[in-house]
Amino acid sequence: MKKLALLVAVMMLALASQAQLLWKVSGNGLGRPSYIMGTYHFAPASMIDKIPGMEQAFEGCDVVVGEIDKEEMMSQNVQMKMGMAMMAPPDSTLDKMFSPEDYAIVEKVFDKYFGAMGVKLSQMNMLKPSAISVQMQAMQAVKYFPNFDQNNLIDMAVQTRANEMGRPSIGLETIEEQTNLLFNTPLDEQAAGLLDACKKDDLFMVMSSALVEAYMAQDLEKIQSIMTNPELGGDDAEAMDALIYDRNRSWVVKLVKMMPERTCLVCVGAGHLPGEQGLLQLLRDRGYTVEPMQ
Repeated sequence: MKKLALLVAVMMLALASQAQLLWKVSGNGLGRPSYIMGTYHFAPASMIDKIPGMEQAFEGCDVVVGEIDKEEMMSQNVQMKMGMAMMAPPDSTLDKMFSPEDYAIVEKVFDKYFGAMGVKLSQMNMLKPSAISVQMQAMQAVKYFPNFDQNNLIDMAVQTRANEMGRPSIGLETIEEQTNLLFNTPLDEQAAGLLDACKKDDLFMVMSSALVEAYMAQDLEKIQSIMTNPELGGDDAEAMDALIYDRNRSWVVKLVKMMPERTCLVCVGAGHLPGEQGLLQLLRDRGYTVEPMQ
């Protein structure tokens, strides 16, 4: 089970601010173009101003379409539900899910990211394995973005700036859908994914460097080759469908209905953009012209 390893690859796909992150969608009967932007969920808000064409997209859009609506994400009720979804049953805590040897492997990588903060894996035993994985991804982001501020990240900042300009924001998914995707898969699969990710922690560091290089070169083929790397779970058709392709197909159906009515600025994880089943190609397959902003 490599869904967590693949999730890391997907979320690392927008590290380079000078890469082609923003695309214009036009034609096929649209009166005005819409825009689609690839984000990295842990990137700082300061990256917005480094992306060519963003001001035009803000000025031209009627609505910002994120993976999840900001207001829903920030509501106290949703935060409580997410917290509960991250908690493991009493008989399936981390120390019970892993053998002592495997627990030591996870603990070593966890200490790499949290040891300096005085946080021990034993203090997190009540969390599901996928919750641990998400926490470690956030700490990896700190290494890439020295000014990392979890309260001022790019996904929410795009919606906030649009709201300040009088544009509303909506979501393509509900928080329940994303929570189910991350935290409600079988716990043994989550544990296997976390262990696999910890064993390949060094590989993820190499991978992220390669993704930056590919993104800076605007080389979507290289990005796609990294995404489909078997070592990262790219040969797991079920995982690829669940995390990327099924969601892409669902989102395109919604976007096709939205764009004729309102000019959209769509902001989703950059891993959803490239490839034959990526959002850019799916929109082209529907008859739209999709081209990079300059």
